[in-house]
Amino acid sequence: MSRSRAPLLAGALVVLACLMAAGVPFVTRQAQAQVRYPHAFAVTDDAAQSPVKGADQDRDHCLQIIANLRAKPPVTPTVLLLGGSSARESTIDDADWAAQIERLGGPTVTTYNLGRKHDTYELDRAMIKLLPQDIPAIVYIGINLGRFCNAPTYPTVTLPDPEFPPRVYYQHVYSIHKYVQSASLKRYYVHYWTALRWPEFRAHYRYDLGVVDSLVRDCKERGLHPVLLDLPRDLPIIGHAFDSPVAAYTAGCKSVAAKYDVPFVSFVSAAHFVDGDFFDIFHLVEPGRVKYQKLLSEKTVALAAKYDLHDPEPTPTPSPSPSGTPTPSGTPAPQAATAP
Repeated sequence: MSRSRAPLLAGALVVLACLMAAGVPFVTRQAQAQVRYPHAFAVTDDAAQSPVKGADQDRDHCLQIIANLRAKPPVTPTVLLLGGSSARESTIDDADWAAQIERLGGPTVTTYNLGRKHDTYELDRAMIKLLPQDIPAIVYIGINLGRFCNAPTYPTVTLPDPEFPPRVYYQHVYSIHKYVQSASLKRYYVHYWTALRWPEFRAHYRYDLGVVDSLVRDCKERGLHPVLLDLPRDLPIIGHAFDSPVAAYTAGCKSVAAKYDVPFVSFVSAAHFVDGDFFDIFHLVEPGRVKYQKLLSEKTVALAAKYDLHDPEPTPTPSPSPSGTPTPSGTPAPQAATAP
């Protein structure tokens, strides 16, 4: 290399480094070719089989709950959370979530986290169409970057037979008690996403936003209360790297929310997450779930009041029929007079 070209190349590398540090998705085709899904991701993510959780348990649980709700429409307030594995990992468990809502002043509710690996807005829409009409339910629709990277599909949903109670389901894959990705690996994941997933986002964003629109509409038509919910992401690691796509889907979702007069809510900043709250850049572990679920419960209490979702009125106990005036033993009671 000539001496005259060396300073130019060094300068170009400095500029590229600055762009990446600032989060600008500046990626050449050569850079895309060099970025690959690392083995370290594959052996620790949802694709890995776990002795506790099988690959299809999320799907089976989700379909079972929909089948049960369809068979026995609830009369008490119900809260559903839809989304991918990021949604699945964002609450502690259904019983803890429901108890927290009641403890914070909300009604007695039944909660179902229906987050499932590789869920799509189209799958959510297919399941919503199977719910009974006019049940008292808040439906949180999980929103994040990965869900806007999906190419069009045309899913069909086949429900199992109702099963009461449903079989035991273990919600979580990720934990602080398992391998958690290092900060350096998470930063590589940000670079990987920018290089390979950002183009998919650009290609499919408009289509997926259209599905979000139709999903919200379908919820409203069924008498449900949809809420667009921004799912967690590791801001301490991500920084500003995803500002452009996040701004795009936030603006799009706020537009859909305004169109149908439904909320768009985000706790990503309010949760004050630290890196240790996450397994990777999108999936919470135990400390992060505590933070996020608390904010979600507080919002649910407010929404339950807004939509007048409350404990059903107790069925009044019928009063005993009045008896005749007691009379001495052996003396017939006087008969009521009848009109001539």
